[in-house]
Amino acid sequence: MPPRLHITGDTPDCDPALLQQFTDEGFDTTYLPHGQGGKPYRDKLTRLSHDLELGESYAVVAYGAAAKDCLLQHTKPQAHLSALICHYPPTIPDPKAKFPSQLNLLCHLAGSQGFAPAFDSYTYPNAKPGFAEPNDPSYDKVAASLAWTRILSILRKAFKLETRLEPIREEHLRRSFTGKDAAGTTAGMITSPKPYVTNVPTLTGGIGQRDLFLFYRDYFRNPPSLRMKLVSRTMGEDRVVDEMVVSFKHSEEVPWLLPGVPATERVVHVAMVSVVCVRGGKIYHEHVYWDQASVLVQVGLLDPKLVPEQMKKRGLKRLPVVGAESAAKVLDEESHPSNELIPSWKDRPKGDPGALPSRPKQAANGARAGDE
Repeated sequence: MPPRLHITGDTPDCDPALLQQFTDEGFDTTYLPHGQGGKPYRDKLTRLSHDLELGESYAVVAYGAAAKDCLLQHTKPQAHLSALICHYPPTIPDPKAKFPSQLNLLCHLAGSQGFAPAFDSYTYPNAKPGFAEPNDPSYDKVAASLAWTRILSILRKAFKLETRLEPIREEHLRRSFTGKDAAGTTAGMITSPKPYVTNVPTLTGGIGQRDLFLFYRDYFRNPPSLRMKLVSRTMGEDRVVDEMVVSFKHSEEVPWLLPGVPATERVVHVAMVSVVCVRGGKIYHEHVYWDQASVLVQVGLLDPKLVPEQMKKRGLKRLPVVGAESAAKVLDEESHPSNELIPSWKDRPKGDPGALPSRPKQAANGARAGDE
């Protein structure tokens, strides 16, 4: 049976987009309206586990006033309840309340609320209550996305679920880079909400299945010499972050990286970071970052020595950019000296030993010397 999840909130019906978001992750999801709250609502919360058998469990994700009542209700152990995730309750009945040790509890708070409960919580400074619900006027995409990652972490821990994002990422790389399969690449992406790819320095990519298909088919072209070296990979609950070095000879136009620039026949090495978000087993979006100034230096479009006159008069001798050295230093930190672009770095006093400040001595009991 899929893990059972109950969403509860102040509206009569759940936002279909929010419900689908949980369903896509494999949860058996139902909605419980808060209504007028009070005892009738708390009785419904109590009955959520009545048809569960030994070894089965459920979780509750609550919003608004429903979150307040859930916090009040679940200070005592509830049979089969494995996780409770609350969003911006208008009040917290008891900030110092202790909850059952087996309950995975998390609270998401808006920055305007000013609560500081003793249990686990996150505050989203610039967000308002309602920030995590797509149909709410206060919906905040960035805060909601961050909260979503934390929600998945708690739910997967509570239900003992494993995530396998790496094969999804590898398949996306194979189809887009190696296989040059535009149809297969977009087929591995979600259909709703609109998937998107943003190559940040050049704003190339696309939003939605159609634009992404056209992008991968007609504009994601790479020279045959292109090679990628993976430097590190970080796995999250719904994201894969790759740090890599991409190398190629600029023997043809590369529209996504150097749009409109004719081939220069120069060799380019550039460090890149790709952040891929996965939802429901498919790619939702990808952000790719790199140092475009480094690329432009290497293909001859940017000369570090060409300093604007007004800056020359102020003492600037060269632009603070480098070429292939940045990628080399990612692969080997000893390949180039550090801080060469900082003018005063070489002007340090010759007698400066660069010694680290002395650390406070430790007292016998482990405290710092002088502490009581």
